[in-house]
Amino acid sequence: MARQPESVAGLLRGSAIQAISAQIERHRRVLSAARKALPGFLADHCVDCVIKPDQLILYVDSPAWASQIRFYALHLLPRIEQSTGHRFRNLQIRNVLPAVIEPLDKPLFVTPPGFVAELLKSSASSTSSGELKEALLRLSQTVQALRNTGPSEEGQ
Repeated sequence: MARQPESVAGLLRGSAIQAISAQIERHRRVLSAARKALPGFLADHCVDCVIKPDQLILYVDSPAWASQIRFYALHLLPRIEQSTGHRFRNLQIRNVLPAVIEPLDKPLFVTPPGFVAELLKSSASSTSSGELKEALLRLSQTVQALRNTGPSEEGQ
């Protein structure tokens, strides 16, 4: 005999959904209390939190604001406990997106557009100053050489 699926109304009255709903509400209250305990200009940068048994992890939208909020850590925990009744022994402040900067293996090479060498050469020919004219011609030759070598032969 085929088993009938449970109705949506029945699922919404189930204990699992109620537990999830209670946890979401607790999360919302703790995040709201943390934001209220901070000055407004800092509160706007608190985007999320994770609640662990004795630890609160507060997520901030940038490393700069995270460092500012760390100054309020001792002030935050008592205020959150006062507002929510939940006691945390530890507060961590983290960035939502960690700032990961990987060094390049090779420097970034940008090939100059073709018209640049010609523009430099024509500027040199229309310049009356000998020193400036020579500098522009040398620069034109360097740009042309870079165009001819390209990024694949740069390291050779």
